[in-house]
Amino acid sequence: MKKLIAISLCCMMGGIFLSCTKGKESEKALESGTAAKGDPGYTYKITVEKIQFNWSVENKNLKIKLAAQNSGWVGIGFNPTDVMKDANFILGFVKGGAAMISNQHGISSTLHKKNEDIGGASHIMNPSGTEKNGMTEISFTIPLKTGNKLDRPIDVNGNTAVLLAYGESKNLAQLHAFRAKLNVNLSNGSYSLLLMTGK
Repeated sequence: MKKLIAISLCCMMGGIFLSCTKGKESEKALESGTAAKGDPGYTYKITVEKIQFNWSVENKNLKIKLAAQNSGWVGIGFNPTDVMKDANFILGFVKGGAAMISNQHGISSTLHKKNEDIGGASHIMNPSGTEKNGMTEISFTIPLKTGNKLDRPIDVNGNTAVLLAYGESKNLAQLHAFRAKLNVNLSNGSYSLLLMTGK
């Protein structure tokens, strides 16, 4: 009987812990540093495991190149309020030599949809991409302030929450194989890695 009570108490405490932490992510930095010099045409580069984020601030725009060691999709998100909710996402893959890049919005902590499907618009400029030797690379430019009610403005002089991820298929709805969350100062390259899960 005592054993049964002890097991029940353990289960109850475990359930409370899970419910309290569900949906929350640690904000303790796993590492901090300054981004490396970017590839040609880009100011900065951050590499987290198999994914690279190159960027340059150009007037009122942000020029981006993403690359991952996979043949599926690769993506980035900016300024979520809760995991993925309210983030401005850009995800893409390369098929038949052409880049297929989509501008999406986090509608909940675990789901995002195309801007055009929820009353918004795509703000992707100059999309391009390649897939070669097991590496998928996409590049594009987005405005720092889209004017779209769905998108939160990006302040390059403050800390910007950046989500990086890639999936193993060309289906953008498929769950990521890897994801990371960082705080990045886009103007000087300083960053903190807050989360890293997957391969």
